[in-house]
Amino acid sequence: MSTKWMNAGLALGAMLIAGSAVAQELDGQGDKDKSSGSQVGEQQGAHETETQAEGAPKLARECLDLALQEDEGSETFRGNSIYENNAKEYDAEELEKGDTFELLVDLLGEGNAKYNLTCEIDADGNMTYKGMGESTSVKS
Repeated sequence: MSTKWMNAGLALGAMLIAGSAVAQELDGQGDKDKSSGSQVGEQQGAHETETQAEGAPKLARECLDLALQEDEGSETFRGNSIYENNAKEYDAEELEKGDTFELLVDLLGEGNAKYNLTCEIDADGNMTYKGMGESTSVKS
């Protein structure tokens, strides 16, 4: 057998082994949904915010509850989950009399919509709902 044919045989063998390794690697990544072309099964989820992964802090939930009670347009964001917030930045001991902390709570709406709730917390710990805005980005 000539060297030319031996080299071709070795190259073909290497390609088959590499192809087999790729197939084995892909086999563990979940099935494909043939109608949509997307992977299903063991695929990784979309990027979650810390709030989504760990749950919303009490202050953020209180702001949402207050907004649902006081905002005339609350039906537009009722049932939406808290996406992000800045409650971790709140430190009651840092507020002096007359100061307020602006609590921002972003809700995840349909599609790209984000509902941006604003509440204020005074030095005595009282929370006031200030309003809601809608955007495609988070404000907190």
